[in-house]
Amino acid sequence: MKFLHTADWQIGKPFQSITDTSKREALRQKRLDTVRGLKSLIVKEKLDFVLVCGDLFDSATPDQATVSGLCAAIGELEVPVYVIPGNHDHGGPGCIWEQAFFIQEQEQLAPNFHILLEAKSVVLEEAVLLPCPLLRRHESVDPTAWLRSEPEGLPQELPRIVLAHGSTQGFSSSGESDNESGINRINIDQLPTGSYDYVALGDWHGMKQITNNAWFCGTPEQDRFAKGEGNQPGNVLSVEISDRDQTPSVEIFKTGQIGWHAPDAFQLNCETDLDGLKAQLDELLGGRASSDLLKLSVGGALSFNGIERFEQLMESLRARLIRLELDQDIQVEPSEEELDALSERQDPLIAQVAKELRDSIETDPLARDALRELQLHTRKAEA
Repeated sequence: MKFLHTADWQIGKPFQSITDTSKREALRQKRLDTVRGLKSLIVKEKLDFVLVCGDLFDSATPDQATVSGLCAAIGELEVPVYVIPGNHDHGGPGCIWEQAFFIQEQEQLAPNFHILLEAKSVVLEEAVLLPCPLLRRHESVDPTAWLRSEPEGLPQELPRIVLAHGSTQGFSSSGESDNESGINRINIDQLPTGSYDYVALGDWHGMKQITNNAWFCGTPEQDRFAKGEGNQPGNVLSVEISDRDQTPSVEIFKTGQIGWHAPDAFQLNCETDLDGLKAQLDELLGGRASSDLLKLSVGGALSFNGIERFEQLMESLRARLIRLELDQDIQVEPSEEELDALSERQDPLIAQVAKELRDSIETDPLARDALRELQLHTRKAEA
């Protein structure tokens, strides 16, 4: 018996930090494309069903277009898809899962979509599911507490799979979880040993094994710059359980299509350094457009020509990337040739100002910036 373990799709995420509307919408659509892309993996691996461990939607109140789009994408997967609500799309009175429009779209577009809103066993032909849904955004009680005593009447021969959403005891989320306090805390060590064959976890956006049979799968499409060491977002897990007395076999599959890059800081002090920066970015981004986000930190000192080349490179990146988050601290360090060119201008006023600024470079920290502005002014006048 094999199934797909996934979580934290967060369909409808607004990505408000991306100012370009078309790029923001393309990023939102890419998340749905990733869901549809799971179909090929399901077929290739001959998976029996899909488990989504919370946060299918980014919000407890998704708009109708988001609901319809997600239901259509799930319908394309064809195999049964079992979902528990997480902290973003929690259950409870008046929740999205009970609203007439969702029920209509689910019935018409995704009859294979099953939302599990109760903490009670679900017996399938292949396994027993033990859902631990969040019925509030912030739950102070361990959602798996009902499993500390084995539920009655479970078939002994079928594998038992726990579905839960939250942080685990003793595991620091390093900022990747949406749960930074004691809320929605899952105490795996209090579950009876040997009673449950696999614990499928959601909430942490990276992939991590917690025990020999408990895993966070992470989000299938990365949605933020990763924090901490060993973070592996953009994956799903294929889980095979051959027997109740054996450790499940877990295989990791990369599904993320969007690149979120945060390379080490660059120091630029000459034209050669600029060449190196461009080469590394070309290798990182390839020839892609509208497929990557980049957090770039750059410092150093460059000549007028170097700064111009750097600005041209950043202009190109802003056009190609979904988002460029730039932390720039580059000082102006004009070459002797560039200073001579300004000081020897035929326009006597420009030449005089350039000479005075040049003489004060060592004592006035603003002189280099003023020379840069003067150089830009002369270039505009010539254009």
